[in-house]
Amino acid sequence: MSVSHNQNSVINIAIHARGGQGAVTASQIIVEAAFLGGNMVDAHAYPSFGAERRGAPIQAYAKLSTKEKIWDRSFIEHPTILLIFDESVLNQDIASSLKENGILIINSDKEPDYFVNKFNLSDKIEIIVANITKLAIENNLVIDGNPIINTPILGLLAKALPELTLQNLERIIKKRMNKELSELNIKLIKEGYELAKILH
Repeated sequence: MSVSHNQNSVINIAIHARGGQGAVTASQIIVEAAFLGGNMVDAHAYPSFGAERRGAPIQAYAKLSTKEKIWDRSFIEHPTILLIFDESVLNQDIASSLKENGILIINSDKEPDYFVNKFNLSDKIEIIVANITKLAIENNLVIDGNPIINTPILGLLAKALPELTLQNLERIIKKRMNKELSELNIKLIKEGYELAKILH
């Protein structure tokens, strides 16, 4: 299953993370990579809403449109895709905000069923899970002792969003990072893509 453009001309992505995890950077990469696919008429990334201090829950947003220009710059109340960097920020209100046929993508060591049961999610929601924190630590993608997950987790998003191909993500990462760092990030995006556990 992936996002259907017949149902959604605008794909609304809400990222929930903690300060310092790079949610805003991730939203920008999503928009840039999606544009490379050639099917987007318009796309915008929005900076975080909420406290900026490290560790505080924050949100960032990306809106992708396949048919028309995006005029609405407000924050997303009912996302098509929820992208959760840190499962400790996920609560019932956030889980319930997801559209009925939406997609929940989460960095966790738990099975997808766990989130269905904990948050009483509809069977129409697709859930994609992988332990991106462990992946980052094992590959030494760490800054000041903190695992960097904002790029590797995009491999999970690529499973759900056809425009966000691994090739497009690779091109954007190479443009944004030096050779050594881009190679490591691209490797982990691909590994995240392969590790993804999916519940349809």
